[in-house]
Amino acid sequence: MKTIKILLSGLLLFGLQLIAQEDECTRFKAIAGNAYQAKNFEKVVTAYNRAQQECGTLDMKFYNPYIYSVKMAMRNASDNEGKAAYLDTLLIVYEKAQAQHGLQKDWQSYIGYSYMMQGKPGFMKRADEAYQIGVHHEGPKVNEGMLKQYYSNLYNLWVQETDEDTKENYKMRLITEFFQLSDYVNKGNMSNETLEFLALYLDKVVTDCAVILPSIKTFLGDLPQEVEAKKLTINNFKDLLEKKNCTTSEEYAMIVDTIIKIDPSVRAVLARASLLIAQNKTSEAIKTFEEALKMSSNVEEKSDIELAIAEAHFRARNYRAAHTAGLKVTGKNSPKGYEIAAKSVNALMNDCGASTFDRKANNYYAIELAEKSGNAQLVAIYKKAAPDSNDLFRESKEVGEEITLECWGRTFKIVLY
Repeated sequence: MKTIKILLSGLLLFGLQLIAQEDECTRFKAIAGNAYQAKNFEKVVTAYNRAQQECGTLDMKFYNPYIYSVKMAMRNASDNEGKAAYLDTLLIVYEKAQAQHGLQKDWQSYIGYSYMMQGKPGFMKRADEAYQIGVHHEGPKVNEGMLKQYYSNLYNLWVQETDEDTKENYKMRLITEFFQLSDYVNKGNMSNETLEFLALYLDKVVTDCAVILPSIKTFLGDLPQEVEAKKLTINNFKDLLEKKNCTTSEEYAMIVDTIIKIDPSVRAVLARASLLIAQNKTSEAIKTFEEALKMSSNVEEKSDIELAIAEAHFRARNYRAAHTAGLKVTGKNSPKGYEIAAKSVNALMNDCGASTFDRKANNYYAIELAEKSGNAQLVAIYKKAAPDSNDLFRESKEVGEEITLECWGRTFKIVLY
């Protein structure tokens, strides 16, 4: 009987302790709630700290006012020591909340920012882990400053890394993240300064072909599985190789071949044409451009392709074909088309005409085309190359007399410039 009384007394004492603990838990939550209404954030933090101790766990609904109050108390702290203490508290609250309720994606960007603010050894990696989740969770709605800090922190991790494999992984992330973050900047209507910020760091990583080409095989092996993401990623990488003048490399050819396999579109065909240009296979490139032209229904894209055809002919010194192609350029690139046509006429000048006068007279047509291009400098050059008074005297020609250019079948009146 005595043993039973002892057991009952123990159970009663334990029950009273639980009730007391529950009462304290409830009391401190109430204190925190009242202080929150009064905007006494320091008191809110103190009360929630005690509530978390007494309760063992807090429901998720308590954490948003808890975290907000820590942030406000940190902002209101009068000295750096106080701010640092609140920052420590904030990170502890984040950790405890997620330990109880799971990962909260909405918090991750600020968690990353908080780790960066704390600046302790090893926290750059913790910040990177949180930022990587948070930034991509928020996408175009992410805070612009946090987006920039995420990318610069990733760059600093790459700089200080000594393990070759880890450093290579950081490098590939810097490249792929550049394109994704740039997309967020554009869709989120962020500033051009942020785009320039991202580009500045990328250029520090990818300085030339020698830096990026060894990573191509790894990159191709790690492409996203989702088709649209894969297309976007590999096309962005192709653009980067073009920007760094890597288009003559075997690796660039690998990228283009991969694009054509996964994306048999106008853009893929244009990539093939660009590769052929880089390989000096002009005839094949022009045929490929013409194929892309037939496939395209976009007016601006058509204009770009028409110009590319004219430029390819001109670079190959197929001046007659370049002249014809230049005149066919429509839309936004029409002035550039006329410019190529004018340059082609001038380039053939010495092959068109029996006399010096006849040959120099081709510039009348070149001047007309240059004027249509709007290139005043080109007009001035061709006027200087046109027949002068000595040329007219030697051929017994007069100003105002009509002549026909044998190569072009065009008739002009003789003028002196």
